Amino acid sequence: MKKKLEKQIEEIAGIISQLDHQDIDVESLMELDDLLELLSNKIKSTKLGYPLTRESQNLDSVRHEAIFIFDRSYTVFRYTGIFDHLFYPTRSGSLQLFDLLKVERQEVFKEKVDRLLSSKENQEFETIINSAQGIPLAANISLELLAEAGGDELIMGGVNFSNTTMTDIKNYQQIVIENLPDIDVYLFDSDYRYVLAGGREKERFGLTNSYFAGKTLFEAFDEKIHKRLFPFYHKALSGEMGDGEIRIEDQVYYIWATPVRNFNGQVVGGTAIVQNVTKDKEVEMRLKKAKDDAQKADQAKSVFLANMSHEIRTPLNAIIGFAEQLGNTELTKQQEDFIRFISDSSEHLLSLVNEILILFKLGMGKVYIEKIPFNLTSELNVIYNLFIIKANEKKLRLSVQIDPQIPETLIGDPFRLRQVMINLMSNALKYTDEGVVELRCLLVEEEPGRVKLRFEVEDTGMGISRDLQPVIFEEFTQSSANLDKKRKGAGLGLTICKKLIELMNGQIQVSSEPGAGSLFSVTLPLQKARKEDEAERESHYSLRDNQLEGKKILFADDDEYNLLLAETVLSNWKADYELARNGKEAASLLRASAYDIVLLDIHMPHKNGLEVVSEIRNDARNPNFDTKALAVTANVLKSDINLYMDHGFDGYVLKPFKETELYNKICNILQLTRNEARPLQVNAPVDTLSPLEDRFSTDSLWQTSNGDEAFFNKMIDTFEKNSHRFAVGFEKDLNEQAWQRLGESAHRAIPSFKFFGLNRLVKQLEELEDLALREQAYQKLPDKTKEVISKLQDVKQEARKARRKY
Repeated sequence: MKKKLEKQIEEIAGIISQLDHQDIDVESLMELDDLLELLSNKIKSTKLGYPLTRESQNLDSVRHEAIFIFDRSYTVFRYTGIFDHLFYPTRSGSLQLFDLLKVERQEVFKEKVDRLLSSKENQEFETIINSAQGIPLAANISLELLAEAGGDELIMGGVNFSNTTMTDIKNYQQIVIENLPDIDVYLFDSDYRYVLAGGREKERFGLTNSYFAGKTLFEAFDEKIHKRLFPFYHKALSGEMGDGEIRIEDQVYYIWATPVRNFNGQVVGGTAIVQNVTKDKEVEMRLKKAKDDAQKADQAKSVFLANMSHEIRTPLNAIIGFAEQLGNTELTKQQEDFIRFISDSSEHLLSLVNEILILFKLGMGKVYIEKIPFNLTSELNVIYNLFIIKANEKKLRLSVQIDPQIPETLIGDPFRLRQVMINLMSNALKYTDEGVVELRCLLVEEEPGRVKLRFEVEDTGMGISRDLQPVIFEEFTQSSANLDKKRKGAGLGLTICKKLIELMNGQIQVSSEPGAGSLFSVTLPLQKARKEDEAERESHYSLRDNQLEGKKILFADDDEYNLLLAETVLSNWKADYELARNGKEAASLLRASAYDIVLLDIHMPHKNGLEVVSEIRNDARNPNFDTKALAVTANVLKSDINLYMDHGFDGYVLKPFKETELYNKICNILQLTRNEARPLQVNAPVDTLSPLEDRFSTDSLWQTSNGDEAFFNKMIDTFEKNSHRFAVGFEKDLNEQAWQRLGESAHRAIPSFKFFGLNRLVKQLEELEDLALREQAYQKLPDKTKEVISKLQDVKQEARKARRKY
């Protein structure tokens, strides 16, 4: 043993002398490291076998992997062994055992020590020791009482590990590195020479880990491959991390290369991890293709919906419209019956088309729930007026009740709420032949800022059998299998109701007995409106008042039947109207003279409705620059409607429309005074303003008011309040740097200021919108926003002066 140790020490000394002359290669360094580790282990093993005291010479036959000596107070006097990684020694002061050795369940250790001291018999037990790296190692600890030292007993502890030693762990780590699947790891020096290679991916190309030892990157791989790897290796040796994809033959790899630094922070080498991601790329491509296919399918469905809506609703408009006009003429009893059959069948077909379209939209996720202020009482009145005639025809009592504790204005989606209630009420009337149909709205819960309402639709109709109640909300399910033909539908109404209610975070339930009627309950959460929120209300106008007499109206449509229907209706109103058969003709008429309102079909040859309205909105010299415009369309998609509004339309009319609906829509858009004598016409001068001219003009408002000074002043007051609200909002957005919100506010403000001829301010608002939402040039926004806020203060003063005294 002694001669072997001496020989190894001589070898180490020779290598070290070469280090002094800086004449050594990497292989010699690796050899030195192996010799030092071997020598260290042998010395420690020898020390472990050497008797610690005379009294413990019998330990020569016992080999422990670590030994430590301590007293009753657990103060350590001495420790030795090859497992320094397990210990947490301190360099100064006394050393406590449990600071040195992290033993789990210290109470067991202490119990064994007490038993040793009392019985003088050696103790042995199993435990867990945590290494400095936090690795739990199963160990066997033996305790033996040594000779007294200064009157105190000394205890010797020996440690042997059950299964794993630090050398084992090192070997296991090497095994793991060698067998990494789909991954290769490399350690290389500053000369691009491999020091270590691991992983099994390289076996795909007939290479082994041992093949790389001592070879450079340029020797280990052919030119095509090492040229792809070199940029990453070079970046690591330059002190940076490099990563990216490379392709080798038909495989795709992702590589990470990082620098390796010494104690002085100098880069002495690098590591590279190369992972095969071919399968991941294939999955990614499949997912991308699936996404693209889904988007194409979604787009195709949208086009189909738009086309189907247009192609079916456009002829329906003529059928329903002419049937309505024919019903206003003198007819025989048989002819009246024929007209009623046509109207009923058309309405039934329209109902089916609407249900199919909304179901498609729900399935495509194209239905969006709005949160806008609305008046609940007004909505329920609309429903009552819609069904009272049908109820009277069937001699049913129709009742609509609302809890007086419910706030007048709420925040939600009135259109979807109305859609649900109309569907439920329609079913109730359809399946009830005698008795009552009631709609009740009750306050269930009230909290700060929100309420929960329950809408109940109850009838005394035929009821629903219990076995059908669980499935009536499924598609194409009828409430009864034995309904007569006139009551049958597509079975989509309740499905649509349930889906819409769930979109509004509500629930629907049914309670029914055959022959005793049904009760549908809808629970919905809604927000309370703030004081500044004002629900938009549409007034109801009667055709008898004929408030559109003398109004100059342009109606543009390429369908000859719809043009004939429009001519009939506008003649009935004694309006001053003109008809255009395509978009180009409409644009020409709009450039020639001013109109009170313009109705444009969306799908027209030469120029569509969007192009026509954009043209007049973008030309301040056009006599119809501020004229109200309605989109006449068969498209029912919300995205289409929003697009129309963005292009400058003030509202829309869905085909097919009835004369009363069209009349009310126009009167509301023009904000005519309801059920009062028409005020004296006042011809205010029309100023032609250039796009950059900025003068507060009330001419358009005065024309719209038809000389109604009360209405005029109310609109001025509303405009002044809105100007103040926008100024406060812009200032808040500026202070909070809420640029997205600022851009959206600027977009909403534009129509109001455009109406009053404030074109320069409109340009400034459009610039804010572009900078915030499109260009995202946020650094330019503070100064621009301050200019707009300052201008809004001036506008408020001008609006206040514009009020008329009467």
